Amino acid sequence: MSNFTRDAWRLALIVAFILGGLNLEVAAQEQPSTSKHVQARMTRAVDTTFGKGIHAHLPPHISTLLGLSMEQECPVVQSVVRTGQTVQGFDVSTANKNDVVIFVVDETSNDQTLYLSSANGRLRRVVAIQGGVGKVRPISEQERKAFAEQRRFWLDRLAPAEASK
Repeated sequence: MSNFTRDAWRLALIVAFILGGLNLEVAAQEQPSTSKHVQARMTRAVDTTFGKGIHAHLPPHISTLLGLSMEQECPVVQSVVRTGQTVQGFDVSTANKNDVVIFVVDETSNDQTLYLSSANGRLRRVVAIQGGVGKVRPISEQERKAFAEQRRFWLDRLAPAEASK
């Protein structure tokens, strides 16, 4: 291999390395701004629900599965939407505003999925209730996507993006 060819390869590798590093740096810069935006909207959604929501309770078995209590009801303030046979809710614990439960209930089957989140929107636990049996699910990529969709549903209703500008 000639010196010209070796030098061309070295130059190509250096350029690829630099450009790859720049892309990673840009991606790293974009991630926190999106995350901060979601956190700000989530904080507003929690505050809105806490101030205007309906007082309710999470049943003892659900509170236990979510890790919020040991076989005791968990008082919450709640926002609820019903669409056909689907009920979606956004609960904020009255004992700890950092405990937020986003849930979806299929009234036809009575299957439920509950997502325990922090007040800044970080998914902490997933509970599924099927056939009357509740189980804690591992947080998979599929669960993260489903949670993000539900979180977006509630943020659009409780803390619209245009209101944060």
